[in-house]
Amino acid sequence: MSQDIVFPEELDYFVQSLRQFQVSDIGTSRWLETHEMVIKLGQQAVLEASTHREESVKEAMITHGRLGVLIHEAYCIMIWKTRVLPNLLSIDANPQATFLIYTVLFHEGAAISLLEACLFHQNAVESLGDLAIDLIDYCAQAISQVIGLTGMGYHESFSKVDLDESVISELERQKRDMLYKIGLRCVSVLNYIVDKVEALSISAVRRVVTTHDIPWLLSDMLHFRPWERKVKGYFERFIDEKWQKVEGETFSQISKYEAQCWFILRNLLFSQKVMGVYEMNDGRIRQLGKCQGLLNEVVLDQLPPLIDLKHFLGTLPVESSQFDKKTNLVFEELPQIKENLEIKAEKEGGYMKIANKQAEIFLTTDTEQIHAMAQKLSTAYNTDVLAEFDEPSENSKSTEDKKKFCKVCQKDAEKKCGNCSKAFYCSKECQVKHWPTHKKLCLQE
Repeated sequence: MSQDIVFPEELDYFVQSLRQFQVSDIGTSRWLETHEMVIKLGQQAVLEASTHREESVKEAMITHGRLGVLIHEAYCIMIWKTRVLPNLLSIDANPQATFLIYTVLFHEGAAISLLEACLFHQNAVESLGDLAIDLIDYCAQAISQVIGLTGMGYHESFSKVDLDESVISELERQKRDMLYKIGLRCVSVLNYIVDKVEALSISAVRRVVTTHDIPWLLSDMLHFRPWERKVKGYFERFIDEKWQKVEGETFSQISKYEAQCWFILRNLLFSQKVMGVYEMNDGRIRQLGKCQGLLNEVVLDQLPPLIDLKHFLGTLPVESSQFDKKTNLVFEELPQIKENLEIKAEKEGGYMKIANKQAEIFLTTDTEQIHAMAQKLSTAYNTDVLAEFDEPSENSKSTEDKKKFCKVCQKDAEKKCGNCSKAFYCSKECQVKHWPTHKKLCLQE
């Protein structure tokens, strides 16, 4: 089967059409068109990876220099959701088109997801150049937020949805859900960057170990274990962006995120370039030393390269005197994307003025406009092609499994909800119509 979400003749156009937006542009028709392209490129990248095909999306993103656009867009949404969205909700705390606000929140995750897919490859990481500094800052903040959410016990009620919750409560929950997913994805992104740590500039290395102290941060991550929780006597792990029950052999398997944390830590501590600027003081020695106890036989059997890391952590208190005292740089490159976005927003009158302008979009009560936006977005989230690769073959399906009926009109249905895979529809129109009823169940999946 050779289906595509973005056809070869469209790919270059899609990638070259990606552009950087300002905070004030979010929600406009041009922004929505770019959002749709990011979604489809991300779906195509997943499709290519899952079917072991040539990864043309990654190559096109590197060739046309568009990885920086994804980093820019992630920062842009980060600023919008923290500075503009609260002002929008102060104007109207009960907007009708909440799905459009969620679309903006989802855009940040989509940009990071596509970036993660591209950075799996060494040449993509090398192509970042100075943008690595901005991306390191973004990942450090995202990981810190996951640790904070876990410390508050948020992951223990991750999938619970209150059917009577207010619009503001629902949006806050959606923001936290997205923060959680993005933070864990950023572990993967950071792993790809640090895997090529020797190729990073000295400024980027200092952002990793001096500005953000990623080794300390990962030590917290490994102790808080945000990818795992205990629910009603059994354990669940966050796998493929969903909580899944794990038991028996599955439970003993190391989580992808845990493995990545360990390898980031190992690559940093075993790098002469990193240790040349990382001051191993008493506090850091104690913090890192606590990780030694986590490297038990179960972990070491599955990840043998960590054996030397366990030995290194065990000898830190003895060998700490051998580490040289570090000196500060006279000149250091600094991240630019976030600061430039904030300066531009201030020049445009500030966040309240931007919110008043965007109220026409996000707080509209025009049902025709809302319906038109919903229909346009529904085409962007088409996951029918991807879903086919998760379904059993036709020969293995029973007659009952093959027969599905539309949730709205009861006609024969061939399409299904791309998120929960439990609701079937005969057309996109029926899916859009049923969403207000279906979304509570869907968001619990």
